[in-house]
Amino acid sequence: RCLVWAANSPELAAVLLGIWRLGAIVALVNDEAPVTHFAHAASLTRPVLTVVEEKHVDTARAEAGVPALVLGQANADPATLGPAAAVHDHEPASIFFTSGSTGLPKGVVQSHANLLGGCEMVAGHLGFTAADSILCPIPWSFDYGYGQFLTTMLLGITQILPEARNPFSLCEAIATHRPTILAGLPSIFALLIRGISPLRETDVSSLRLVTNTGGKIPPAIFADVLEIFAHCELSLNYGMTETYRGAGLPCALAAERSESVGFAYPGVTLSVLRDDGTEAGPGEEGEIVHRGLGVFLGYWGDPEATAKARRPDPLWTHDGVAPPMAVFSGDLGWKDADGFLHIKGRRDRLIKSMGVRVSPDEIEHLIRKSGLVRDVAIVGVPNDLIGEMVVAAITVPEGAEDPVRALKKYAREAMSNFMQPREYRILEAFPLTPNGKTDFAAVRAIFAGAAK
Repeated sequence: RCLVWAANSPELAAVLLGIWRLGAIVALVNDEAPVTHFAHAASLTRPVLTVVEEKHVDTARAEAGVPALVLGQANADPATLGPAAAVHDHEPASIFFTSGSTGLPKGVVQSHANLLGGCEMVAGHLGFTAADSILCPIPWSFDYGYGQFLTTMLLGITQILPEARNPFSLCEAIATHRPTILAGLPSIFALLIRGISPLRETDVSSLRLVTNTGGKIPPAIFADVLEIFAHCELSLNYGMTETYRGAGLPCALAAERSESVGFAYPGVTLSVLRDDGTEAGPGEEGEIVHRGLGVFLGYWGDPEATAKARRPDPLWTHDGVAPPMAVFSGDLGWKDADGFLHIKGRRDRLIKSMGVRVSPDEIEHLIRKSGLVRDVAIVGVPNDLIGEMVVAAITVPEGAEDPVRALKKYAREAMSNFMQPREYRILEAFPLTPNGKTDFAAVRAIFAGAAK
């Protein structure tokens, strides 16, 4: 294993290709990840070498205990390299780390075959051509950013890297380099559309496709996305680090079916299962199980967690043939009568309030519908009387009045007693993981008084 701690760059791309050429395994850590995450990744993967940006060298050597090379500094003459190592397509290619928003990241292992197959599957669904170019503001260390990197390396689609992760650099990259595809996340669209951003003055006419994953775009921001990128197709899709991608909504349905992530990609089957392992009916909630292309090899060094998430296909019906493995996602959802998949939220985020398990994602959805907030993050904090207390961090539209009194009145009318947030905190912005997702552990710490 070679552990890499660096931001997107041509030099990083060369390093990743070099690791694979030698038959080694890539383990990539976000350049903005805290030292604790890098140390955890080093302890888990036990690399023989690290490649890091110069600012991380001393830390990497101390935490990993192996040589650390500085990214971009040549250490060997390419002419001295021997032939490329022979690697089986079902051997591990990479170890990627989950976002770590609810605990220490797990190391997800994907095979060469899965990465190639998944890359071709998504590109086919979205209709990529050699004329396309992708603006990628997402770290390659995040699975969706990694997908953009693989699209460039395996399919030859040009990739544009912004100079910085701020709205000015993103808009400058759009205006200067004229990409045809913008790969986004909810946090990126919030960055581009809210606050001080030159997006509305930027010529975005070169874009033909805008993509989103990593959660739903809040309704107020989604309306602006539809307006600003009205000439573009919009792809809303779903997947996990453990599955590459799983589903995508047909682009033509983005406006009218935005609550859904559509249908499973070719080569993938997504089933919604009850707790007893049987398939749920239309409208019935259950756990989403991914079968077919993209099933990961396991969590590196964690057989117990692997056994929970990667299990034999429970719907396999061919006697005498061992069932293939499936991914039990931990995501709750349902399919409607037309077969569209809807995501409710993570099973491991459920809050037990007043003896009843409630979904933070459902409460967030209801509060967003109120129109009183820009966005909301719901967490549970320990409480002696009710077990866990539901609390809400909110961001509000610029210049808006304090909405807490109105929110409390709305919650009493729209929610059961055990769902209603008992406390609200107005934040300028939510803390984010290095992968750009809401850091729920940090939000919980704010309410617990461990962070300000």
